[in-house]
Amino acid sequence: MRYITTLLLMVVFGTTMAQNDPKAKEILDKIAAKVKAYPAVEVIFTMTMENKAEDIHESHNGQAWMKGNMYKVNLMETENYYDGKVIYNYMPEVGEVNVKNPSEEEEGFLNPTTLFDIHNQNFDQKLVSNNNGIAYIELYPKEKKNIEKIGIWANTKDSSIQKVTSYEKEGNAITISITSLKSMQPVPSGAFFKFDSSKHPDVEVIDMR
Repeated sequence: MRYITTLLLMVVFGTTMAQNDPKAKEILDKIAAKVKAYPAVEVIFTMTMENKAEDIHESHNGQAWMKGNMYKVNLMETENYYDGKVIYNYMPEVGEVNVKNPSEEEEGFLNPTTLFDIHNQNFDQKLVSNNNGIAYIELYPKEKKNIEKIGIWANTKDSSIQKVTSYEKEGNAITISITSLKSMQPVPSGAFFKFDSSKHPDVEVIDMR
């Protein structure tokens, strides 16, 4: 699930050293504030992964629902749930659901809600261009990571993210393109973000906690 949320990821360089850019931060802070103001959010997106050296090009449609630190993500024929305490990875074709406690990395890095606030999490930022209402911002990690940089395309007219690309050192480029982002109505209860085994009595539950 390292897509959307890494999906969904970002950073910045100056000339030889990374530095904070107040203009970039202002744009991204406005986007984060707008999304956080929604009680719950539904996102429709496309995730693509490219590696030119390996001749890899994959594209998958996905859908995510978020409320606070809870989420549900449907992607690549897998339903991923996080109710704020436990992660559920349900694979309908296999008839199996894995249940586990999140690691520290999963709680922070893999959480789709991180997408809209990642620029404030150990990344430097720089506004590279801002033309015709579309800003391109780059983020660079302050500490050594597998990610070299993250590119963010933002609409400054309505304070929304169009797409985010994570460039990895192995040559992978993972892009999350947002098709739709809207407030969920009615606001779902916590049960929406938890796998309900009573509705799937034939599914094997593998408890890894």
